[in-house]
Amino acid sequence: MTEIFRDEWDLDQLPVGQVFQRTMYSGAVTGWHAHKVTLDRLFCCAGSVRISLYDGRKASPSFGKVWHKIVGALRPAIVVIPPGVWHGVAALGPETALLLNLVDKAYAYDAPDHWRLPPDTDHIPYKLV
Repeated sequence: MTEIFRDEWDLDQLPVGQVFQRTMYSGAVTGWHAHKVTLDRLFCCAGSVRISLYDGRKASPSFGKVWHKIVGALRPAIVVIPPGVWHGVAALGPETALLLNLVDKAYAYDAPDHWRLPPDTDHIPYKLV
């Protein structure tokens, strides 16, 4: 058994509004994406992934910085990604990865809170591919 999220961990003070999963085959890469108001919480429960973050918030002390975290079944951790932080994921190793996202606000089909950039964009100083 692996615990994924508990209120008393005090990761943030926001609710869990929706949980969804993404299956990623070995070598798969997402594009960069960010949200204006939604908080992401990523957890890889099978395989392993590298989660890359780029802080695009101009008022942040870490503005312009890139950060990486490798997580998975053998290195369980939840990564909390605030609004305004660009993030992308690459599946590592030979196994299929299963990535869970526990967002604070459910996806709004009529007004998506989602900005996208390709994995090799020149706007971020790190290429996901």
